Amino acid sequence: MPGDISAGDLAKKVIEWGADGVVSLSIADENALRDAVVKRLLKTVDIAMVGHTLGATSLAANKWDTKALLDRHGFDTPPGVLVDNDVLAGRGLAIPAYVDSILLQVADIGYPVISKPLWDCMGVGMVALSDETELLAHLAQPHHGNFILEKCATGEICSVEVVGAQGHYLVQPVVWQGPAEAGPVFNFGRLRYVTPREAEDRAFAPLAEKLKRLSRQLDIEGAIGLDMIYENGIYQILEINPRVTGTTVPCVAASGVNTYDCLLSILNGTWPAGIHREPAVERVCLQFPVRELSPAFVRDVTQELDVVRTQTLTIDETEYPNMIITCELGDRDTLPARLASLQQRHEFTDPALLAQISRVVGVADVSAKGAGN
Repeated sequence: MPGDISAGDLAKKVIEWGADGVVSLSIADENALRDAVVKRLLKTVDIAMVGHTLGATSLAANKWDTKALLDRHGFDTPPGVLVDNDVLAGRGLAIPAYVDSILLQVADIGYPVISKPLWDCMGVGMVALSDETELLAHLAQPHHGNFILEKCATGEICSVEVVGAQGHYLVQPVVWQGPAEAGPVFNFGRLRYVTPREAEDRAFAPLAEKLKRLSRQLDIEGAIGLDMIYENGIYQILEINPRVTGTTVPCVAASGVNTYDCLLSILNGTWPAGIHREPAVERVCLQFPVRELSPAFVRDVTQELDVVRTQTLTIDETEYPNMIITCELGDRDTLPARLASLQQRHEFTDPALLAQISRVVGVADVSAKGAGN
């Protein structure tokens, strides 16, 4: 099927195929919104589909609507300003003081800020602006739609997944992604990991309960992923993705609670039977870039480590090899040495990344010795 297939044509293909049921896994947000329309169309012919309602998907896909929703429900979010591109470009009613009003509101927030398109995701279209001069230049450029100017939050980037339906929701462990930067961060170019972090886990517990309540109020059906910034005991929510995300597999690998099994149980009507515990960090999970997935390296790493997946992601026609591994919590002290041994034979990644892995699993850095430096 073409990537830009319409909701009507997609529903028609599903009906012609004779599907018993459907689960939405579509990435990115615009495709999740398409699936919400497909769900409405399939309902008329009694084909069950696991996916969020059109209203919930629309709220989550639009960043300003998401921010307003989160603010109403008492979540922490970075302060921001909505920019109306029609007014900015002089279409419709002339408002001569509009740019001045934006400058004053952003000055109240404080620089740096990041410009975010309302409807795009995965960092597309985001621009960091360090001062008023850069903001003025940005406002003078043509834009394709409305956008947000949001205070750049400091701290650690992290994400979390919520899955469920019909009032029963599970919150997966937090996936950590390293320090926030001034601009957008490419998720698959850095270490992403799940490991017990006592203070951070304790601070997250009440937020997890609030996310369950929000999911009930929105009547979420399926999975959502939330991107956050953590600092000094506070999680600020940046956005909600109304779909499975890059967080899904690390969450599943760390907790052992399989999101995809949950989605199928929602479809077949058995949810939440069989779910006897809240997800928790049962294993350390690490996802990181590698230089090359050579046959020799893949052979050795699958023999010596618990490999969840080796994969090459193609994004904007560029290939990004990466891998996901886990280890038992009690085996964390042996993991850096095993990685260092693989590095000595294959030089599969940047030694600095191995040093970072040693730090996050709480083991003294052995990467320099293992790399032969």
